[in-house]
Amino acid sequence: MRDFQLKKQLIVAGLAILLLADAAFIYFNSKLASPQENQQQFLAAQSRQLALVKADVQRASEIRGKIPEVLKGFDKFESTLLPASKGYSVILEEMDQYAHDSHLIVEDVKYHEKDVKDRGLTELAVESSVTGDYTGIVNFLNRLQRSKNNYIVDSLSVGSQGSGQGPAGVLRVSLHMRTYFRKA
Repeated sequence: MRDFQLKKQLIVAGLAILLLADAAFIYFNSKLASPQENQQQFLAAQSRQLALVKADVQRASEIRGKIPEVLKGFDKFESTLLPASKGYSVILEEMDQYAHDSHLIVEDVKYHEKDVKDRGLTELAVESSVTGDYTGIVNFLNRLQRSKNNYIVDSLSVGSQGSGQGPAGVLRVSLHMRTYFRKA
């Protein structure tokens, strides 16, 4: 009987060793399979990155090809600008005409001139105050927008006339805009 107990313990010990070996093989098999999945994920990520870089290079090449066309557009636009020799008077006359047609008063007109490097242009910043009713101010701004001359309205500050300074419903707009002239 003692011999049977010994055989039973040896069999159980052998089975335990086999189970431990199986567990070790499963562990090592999962470790060996895992890096391959990581390598495939890494390769897929690198492929996506390469595709993005190729798309960027393609887009940059298209942009580079369009540069001469864009420069021609700039030159065409610049040729439509007023010459600096008569620009001030045209701008002032146009603003006065639009204000008169819209029943507005234009006051405190200030000009700030600045040269645009390498383009042969002069940037003119215009600051003024426009006083009138809402409809007139909207009409004035619409006419500036639709003018054959180019104006960029940088900012508008709207306030009403203070009490005792004029009739009710009168607005005062501080207008800051820019335009450009060709150097003749």
